[in-house]
Amino acid sequence: MISTFTVAAEAVGATVKRFTDLNGAVDYLLDLTANRPVAASSLSSRLAAMLETITPLPSERLADAEVGISEADAGIAETGSVLLELTAPAQRAATALPLVHAVVLRASTIVPTLSALGERLGGLLAEGGSRYLSLITGPSRTADIERVLTIGVHGPRELHLLIIEGE
Repeated sequence: MISTFTVAAEAVGATVKRFTDLNGAVDYLLDLTANRPVAASSLSSRLAAMLETITPLPSERLADAEVGISEADAGIAETGSVLLELTAPAQRAATALPLVHAVVLRASTIVPTLSALGERLGGLLAEGGSRYLSLITGPSRTADIERVLTIGVHGPRELHLLIIEGE
């Protein structure tokens, strides 16, 4: 399923990297963010601790971010899409404003199709309160202007999907 996900994600312009554990992904993120302003959506405590040398921008400065980092709740192999829970406006800004968006995705959360994601979506929505769920497929793209495909007008120009196969 990881291979199917990778092929689909790369077909829509994403960069996909596979790692045996979170350490490899953290090294990649540290290289990607070196000397660049960073925005981060909600990260697990473990990932946040491993990225302690990165200081994300405060919410009032998110427009200055060059790289956004987030963690996916799931992936869809058929489309190469990732599901993110971005209820707080700052979380959405961290994934939409930077030119580069890096998403950490656990291989164990990849499902074959969108319909197979139904149970996971139901669980997220049942947790109570309002939820903002987003499916992201590739870098931002539009063909609004004279049907010319343009990358990065309404969001990141680059999408890096970091698949963690172990743990």
